[in-house]
Amino acid sequence: MNERTETARGNEREPAPLRSRLGLRTWFAGYLLWMIGLTVAARWSLETAGNGAPLGQAVWLLAVFAFYLSLCCVFFPAPTTWIVLFAASNQAAAEAGVEEWSAARIVVVATIGALSTGLANLNEYHILTYVLGLPRVARVRGTRAYRAAAGWFGVSPFMALAAIGIVPIPVDVVRWLAISERYSRPRFFLAYFVGRWIRYAGLGVAALGLGLTRGHIVGIQAGLIFFAVLRFVLPRVRRRRIESAPAASPVPAAVPIPEPRPDGEPAYLPMQNREKIRPSSSSAASSPVSAARRSAAS
Repeated sequence: MNERTETARGNEREPAPLRSRLGLRTWFAGYLLWMIGLTVAARWSLETAGNGAPLGQAVWLLAVFAFYLSLCCVFFPAPTTWIVLFAASNQAAAEAGVEEWSAARIVVVATIGALSTGLANLNEYHILTYVLGLPRVARVRGTRAYRAAAGWFGVSPFMALAAIGIVPIPVDVVRWLAISERYSRPRFFLAYFVGRWIRYAGLGVAALGLGLTRGHIVGIQAGLIFFAVLRFVLPRVRRRRIESAPAASPVPAAVPIPEPRPDGEPAYLPMQNREKIRPSSSSAASSPVSAARRSAAS
């Protein structure tokens, strides 16, 4: 049985009011306990680090790192690259006294980061599921565009979610498709965990290999934010210019006027154009050809 069939059968099993089966209160209680635990760990480790214990600095950094990434989702769209680079950097390792454990640092940063991001996306999953259960929003599922997108997503949902977890460009629509299609929450979490683990491990290797400092990391994140703003603003500026530009007045088509024939009659033209160029009675009477005809008739 393939993944697409299982997803479709899962859709049939879940009732219409999605929020009644997802246990929002249970989820948010667990999520709140997770955030409280990270806060307690950060506070304890900060006091330990103040007493001169290097391990306290490492625990504090990882607790703050996990707390921040656990918040980052569509409802809190904060940048994540900078904190991953800093957590894996040699400068942070020197402050925590773990410079010699390069490979272990990358594994720990990637694992804790992927776990925290996966929890943040599960939080988004539950909130959006509640919203998508509302009658007005649920009508979107009946549109042709939605059905086409859902058909594309159903081909390989796990790979699609893992892929958008790797790429640095946010592709929220794929994640929203998974939520609206009621994709399995464990698989949803696992797909994002795999994708983000690969991404965060790559950022960790870059931070170590390039020897990034705080200044470098700030510059990299500022550049990413700048390009993200341009990507958002430029299409809207271009659209406004097009809308505000004056409409061009239509240019009337020119009617070709052929040379007259030797007998004074105009050459062939369509009937609607003949009257426009037919010579007037006065000009026709004064023409040499007309005079010759009158003398011959008399």
